[in-house]
Amino acid sequence: MTTANPSTRARVSYGWRVVRQAAGVLTARVRAAVYPARRDGTGVANVMFSAARARTLGWERSALERFDLYLYDVMNSPRLAGQIVFEYGTLLRALSQWSGLRVLDVGTGGSTFPRWISHAGAVVTTFDLSKPAEKSWGGFQKRVNDIVCRRAGAVRAVAGSMRALPFSDASFDIVTSLSVLEHLDTDLPARTFVPYVEQQHRLATVMDEMIRVTKPGGFLYVTSECCDFERATDDGWKQAYYYDQGPELSGAWPVQDVSRLFYEYVEAHGCALAGGSAFVAENIGRPDHWTWRGRYFGGFSMLARKR
Repeated sequence: MTTANPSTRARVSYGWRVVRQAAGVLTARVRAAVYPARRDGTGVANVMFSAARARTLGWERSALERFDLYLYDVMNSPRLAGQIVFEYGTLLRALSQWSGLRVLDVGTGGSTFPRWISHAGAVVTTFDLSKPAEKSWGGFQKRVNDIVCRRAGAVRAVAGSMRALPFSDASFDIVTSLSVLEHLDTDLPARTFVPYVEQQHRLATVMDEMIRVTKPGGFLYVTSECCDFERATDDGWKQAYYYDQGPELSGAWPVQDVSRLFYEYVEAHGCALAGGSAFVAENIGRPDHWTWRGRYFGGFSMLARKR
């Protein structure tokens, strides 16, 4: 719980939510054993979020929700409306073998997805700020999760700036960054807004760094947020913006710039898009492509292989 002095009602509600999550994990394991989901090997990895695509990732969702409380929660959250299923599931659909791979996750925060990857056999390094922007969970939820969760393999935590990754060239088979790069709109820990021109410069630096530490033949997988700011009027995540003062709406890349900033950029810097790109900026006008944040907010994934 995050409240310093929660009421008895809040404590009971919190405890019941944790118990429901634990029961959900155990039920998902039984369901998978009795009615195993069928894996579909098709699909594109360079695409805008859609609720329809998230619904096709049934095997991937099942594999993840059985791991621990966090992954069960984000795989099944009505509020998130399938966005995390899309982000994590798209990677699992594209890459089926993890054993022995060296994986770097940039901007891990509170996510336990890297621990799932290590459970699947990879050697994982997580990378975050020395003072992470998001707190990890604790208390009763952590104690219950320690009992319920699958055991992870080797996970090493490193801190620093993602604009200067402290790793040698070609150190990792796979580098991931999941819903992190949209936060380049904020200077941390100062919590000051970064103008868009500078955001683009910083993005290029971060992309260069992630490409640099990826081995030739290895993969770079990124997910982030996009928005048609000319039509969006509100944001369901606005109260959680990292900056203290700044524009009314932010925390996403202008949808018309996504291809240039991401897909075209990596192709011009030594990578090839896995399966090509199916990202269509105009799809932001279709409600099926809106995320939980609201009208004209979307997300996207990018999977590229380093030449």
